[in-house]
Amino acid sequence: MGAGAGAGAGDVDGELVASRTANVFVLPVPSQRAKNLGHCLVLPTAHVTSLHTAPRDLLAELFDVVGQVTAAVREAFGAPGSMVLQNDNIPGQTLSHLHVPVIPRSPDDGFILSDPGKIEIPFEVRAQQAAQLRKALSKRSSRDLKS
Repeated sequence: MGAGAGAGAGDVDGELVASRTANVFVLPVPSQRAKNLGHCLVLPTAHVTSLHTAPRDLLAELFDVVGQVTAAVREAFGAPGSMVLQNDNIPGQTLSHLHVPVIPRSPDDGFILSDPGKIEIPFEVRAQQAAQLRKALSKRSSRDLKS
């Protein structure tokens, strides 16, 4: 995925986009931990480089979507919980674009942040992960409308 201006405005393959609002999109990451499959990013469509420079209305929309995704990964990937992270221009950060990782978690996953055991996830698998998230997010959206 390009991290330049308009990263969410069209240069991401649509099959990988699990959700898109007016200003935010969600997609599975290409390198995931084998016991945390479904790891995804929630990103603004506009090029924003850090949390503290993002407009408040964008932050509200971004973290609303993060909340929805934390619920959806439970259904989509059978994860009883999730971890939400946000790195803000830390040394070694490879994506200079505001993004919030959501990582499905399970009791026996042995999760550590610096995990050399990450595996490359093929496009087709990430497209399936995006479809699973879309389905779970759609169900949540339907339930919210009925409330």
